[in-house]
Amino acid sequence: MSDIISIETISGKIYLNRGMKVMLDADLAELYGVTTKALNQAVTRNEKRFPSDFMFRLTKEEKQELVTNCDRLDRLKHSSALPRVFTEQGVAMLSSVLRSERAIHVNIEIMRVFTRLRQAILDNTDLRKELEDLKQISEERFRIVFETLDQLINIENKPKKKIGFTVKEKQKAYGKALPKKAQDEFSLTPQAFRIWINIPGDIQMKILNNVWCRTCLDTTGIGSVSGKIENGMLILKGICTRCGNPVARVIENE
Repeated sequence: MSDIISIETISGKIYLNRGMKVMLDADLAELYGVTTKALNQAVTRNEKRFPSDFMFRLTKEEKQELVTNCDRLDRLKHSSALPRVFTEQGVAMLSSVLRSERAIHVNIEIMRVFTRLRQAILDNTDLRKELEDLKQISEERFRIVFETLDQLINIENKPKKKIGFTVKEKQKAYGKALPKKAQDEFSLTPQAFRIWINIPGDIQMKILNNVWCRTCLDTTGIGSVSGKIENGMLILKGICTRCGNPVARVIENE
């Protein structure tokens, strides 16, 4: 099955919404090798199998938030329909209405990914101790990494508002008086994250607090940060910590 669809691909299609890990109908249809319309028709014909804790539709606000935070889902902008999302139990139930061999194998692999994510959060006692030990001897440039890992360990016990894998970042990373929405998330792709953690901590702070805002016409800070690699450069996108409008910062990978 691993040669059909990778664990990394599945993991990248799991989001957090209403405190639950969910998957979009369009993403599931792509994995199963069917159209989104065909998947939803099968669900509609078996609606009693999908209660609200198995499957629900996103609100307009949730859909817009998803499009804003996930560049690869830009196609949803042009769709008037509100997408369905499926929880872990809903994905498992799909195997009873989509009975192709590919759907069966994909479902097995998705269940394995959900299990691994859940286990990684539950079995964190040893990881927490190791992190505490490493904090005592690590250099300043690893500070944000440890804070991010701490938040990942504790994220299951905190209210979730955002869709997607996000990390609640501590306020001190951006200053003392930032707008609340500027502190909501700090989300990097794996490749961008590897480049970011190799930047010394004091330089990271200078980068986050030295971004040009076209609205303020001044240098300000960047919050609600998302990052990815484009043309070999690290691109940070977010909102101005002063006015809340979109800002960006480009970091060349020397």
